[in-house]
Amino acid sequence: MPMIDLSVLVDGFYDPPCPMVNPAAAQAEDEVIAWLWRLGFLTSEAQERHLRSFKFGLYHGISTPTVGLQQLVLGIQWFCWGSLSDDQYDNYDWGEREERMRRVLRDMRAIATKGPEGLQGTQDNPVIAGFADLWPRLTAGLPPRARQRITGHFLDYMQAIVLQNRYHAKGRVPDAATFVTMRRNTIAMLFQVDVLEIVSRIRIPDALRDSLLFRELALCFADILAWHNDVYGLEKDIADGQTCNVVRVVAASEGCTLAEAVARVLDRAKQRQQIFLDIEEQLPGLADSLGLPPEAAAEAARLATDLRAYAFADLVWIRETRRYDLGLPRIKGTFDDVLITH
Repeated sequence: MPMIDLSVLVDGFYDPPCPMVNPAAAQAEDEVIAWLWRLGFLTSEAQERHLRSFKFGLYHGISTPTVGLQQLVLGIQWFCWGSLSDDQYDNYDWGEREERMRRVLRDMRAIATKGPEGLQGTQDNPVIAGFADLWPRLTAGLPPRARQRITGHFLDYMQAIVLQNRYHAKGRVPDAATFVTMRRNTIAMLFQVDVLEIVSRIRIPDALRDSLLFRELALCFADILAWHNDVYGLEKDIADGQTCNVVRVVAASEGCTLAEAVARVLDRAKQRQQIFLDIEEQLPGLADSLGLPPEAAAEAARLATDLRAYAFADLVWIRETRRYDLGLPRIKGTFDDVLITH
């Protein structure tokens, strides 16, 4: 298994504060566990112990170390619901599952665009029930453009999963151009940018948030997270028959070995980190050029800090949980197959 640790971060990318973890993380984890029981994702003490072994509070505990309890709970709820749902999506015995996935996507689109009242049918599936409960709270009070942005990013994430699963079902490694866009969405980090903005209560003017440079900052963030996870999870992906891994894509498209591809991917991830830092330095000038006050650049800088912290948290979490080790379950549904709609 390729080794990946904090050394993959370029100098100056992130210097964690002290204390590094939000002091409310343990209490937030307990509240999220109780929520997952109510949803029906957790049905046994063994499942709870298994989930707690993932130390899932680390992500937002590290990336948002100063937010209040309820904001922290909201971030962790998305992380846990997304992780557990993702385990259901990543089953590659596609067949009739494609139709089931289509119904899930239909239900989620209804909730995202019309609210839970737009859903036709029951919510006894934990995947749908969790989203119906989380989405209104996550998007409460968002102005129209922000709501449009987060809805688009979430639906892009879901559609990319469907596209990815078709490659897996056929045993095909995608071409590099197709893969880059697909992976930016399946990693859900473009959506995660929106979540961090909400959890940290950051308000960035639309002109700055939608600018080319800020969108490129978000793309850098998504690439860094996706490529780090793909390198660490390479052995697991090969064993699971997953074809949509950046290392496999680079090896196939550039005619090199997997070991050579790992080195190239990590080098490119460092390049993306440096571009991220370069863009971050330009935010004050960008805000000024758009006629925005200094406060706008300060808010954008806060979000950039959260993104760098999240990339740091990802590496800490990988080290602490060894989530992608071969001995740990991932596909086939960590908590059995609940991807069923009526």
